[in-house]
Amino acid sequence: MVIGICGGGNIAHSLIGLLGSDSSNEIRLLSRKPNEWQKQIRVVNREGQDLQGKLAIVSDDASQVISECELIILALPSQARESVIKQIAPFVSENTWIGSFPGMGNFEFICHKYLPLKEKDIRVFASQRVPCIARVSNYGEEVVMTSKKDSMAVATLDPLLVNQIADLLAPILDMQIIPLNNFLEVTLSTSNPILHPARMYALFKDFKEGEAWTNNPTFYESWDMESSEVLIKMDKEVHSLISKIPFDLSGIKPLLEHYDSTNAEELTHKLNSIQAFKGLLSPMKETNKGFVPDLESRYFIEDISYGLILIKDIAELFSVSTPTIDSVIYWTQNLLKKDYLNDGELKGKDCQDLLLHQSFSVSKIDEFLKFYQ
Repeated sequence: MVIGICGGGNIAHSLIGLLGSDSSNEIRLLSRKPNEWQKQIRVVNREGQDLQGKLAIVSDDASQVISECELIILALPSQARESVIKQIAPFVSENTWIGSFPGMGNFEFICHKYLPLKEKDIRVFASQRVPCIARVSNYGEEVVMTSKKDSMAVATLDPLLVNQIADLLAPILDMQIIPLNNFLEVTLSTSNPILHPARMYALFKDFKEGEAWTNNPTFYESWDMESSEVLIKMDKEVHSLISKIPFDLSGIKPLLEHYDSTNAEELTHKLNSIQAFKGLLSPMKETNKGFVPDLESRYFIEDISYGLILIKDIAELFSVSTPTIDSVIYWTQNLLKKDYLNDGELKGKDCQDLLLHQSFSVSKIDEFLKFYQ
């Protein structure tokens, strides 16, 4: 199979190693830094079972990479997807699958806007969460995979096609692929867009300019009760929204259920002890005064500006109250010096820079529901 991968981060490195280790796959990479990649990518895992994935083509020229691909996977930050989709759109072949790992952040609307879906029978899919947890140890050459999932849930823009992509992905990723009922189960996933902001709010909410930490705390191992309590409240608000949408969205499990917990104390202990999360530091950068929040980190830009705020956008459409989510957004925009939320509504001047539904000409509930039918 000819597989195109767009991106250069942890997941992109991992996918090249995993998929490229199968000689029946031809792996092509679209990268802004093609000269920094080796032709073989090594995946190191904790069990010591290394994989070597071969790259057939590495280029920043979409015409060389995307043409003839049967499967295209975007492993990119949410804010980078629109420009890449526009770049590759002229070269996507007929009957191609195109997906994002993961897919929240209005990926589906971007594809619908820029890709000739009907004309070329292009099929859109996305995962609810990432297939693995990994960290690049040597850019363009090696990645350390601390955890590969046993299963991954995926959705398709056309719900009738979900079993087809599940059957396609399962053997090449060597994992169980769980079909979701509707793409909204990706869009409203309570993974990173809820998980990361809850922790950051509890960790940084009292931060003031000029202050600094003497060290960078671990993100999960030092996860505390306040982080869990904020997370649970935000999760309940999302599920209040889900209850208003007339689709089967049972594929979005409450986070207490997802983490096999019944209360904030159990959730805190669970997140403290997940082996794959060990050693992951908080989104901070070192200055001459010490450590301060890294406002350019994906935890802020992707998970809030292109994650939590887009969930708020849907809640606003359905007139669902989200007081805890609002508090986190207000705190974030003050830190980022942005104007998104005013009087509980997304009407600030900086909303024009986000991928809100209005930018895709969707402003009514019936238009929104029709898109996902």
